[in-house]
Amino acid sequence: MIIQLKIEINIYQHQLNNKNQMNDVLLSDMKLVLTGDMLRKVDSMSMANSLEVRSPFLDYRVVDFAFSLTDKYKIDNKAQKKIVKDAFRSLLPEEIYHRGKRGFEVPLIKWFQTELKDKIDLLLGEEMIQSQALFNPNTIKQLRHAVMNNPSGESQAKMWALIVFQNWWLTHHLKSN
Repeated sequence: MIIQLKIEINIYQHQLNNKNQMNDVLLSDMKLVLTGDMLRKVDSMSMANSLEVRSPFLDYRVVDFAFSLTDKYKIDNKAQKKIVKDAFRSLLPEEIYHRGKRGFEVPLIKWFQTELKDKIDLLLGEEMIQSQALFNPNTIKQLRHAVMNNPSGESQAKMWALIVFQNWWLTHHLKSN
């Protein structure tokens, strides 16, 4: 907590002294995506597996240094994470520098086709959809077909949102009846 506070104070001081648009973007990303999403996932998964995880690039001295650099050291048209790549080039295999960016994605399609299949059949089955009279049964059928046969990020997201909604609806609708 103290380190996080130090980081925030130092970053805000830097922001007051140096109006750097890239730093504004990076600060927003750090405060929203990093703390609100990525670090929470890492923390949850590491605790669930009894692991202690460290994030060395989040040391306040590293963060302060990164915010003190000009944009040209951070990104260019050819490279993202330029300074990190430059700093560790002699230590890491060359193929790391040429592969595309990869993040951790939740394996929704795999879950939809395995562990969640029975739940989907229940929550988005024809009987449930017709008894609710909330959704167009043909649209739900088309979405299920698309997710199982030719999934896109959009169809996965819609399916996930429907599963979450249906769980909520089933829980609260049954309690109120």
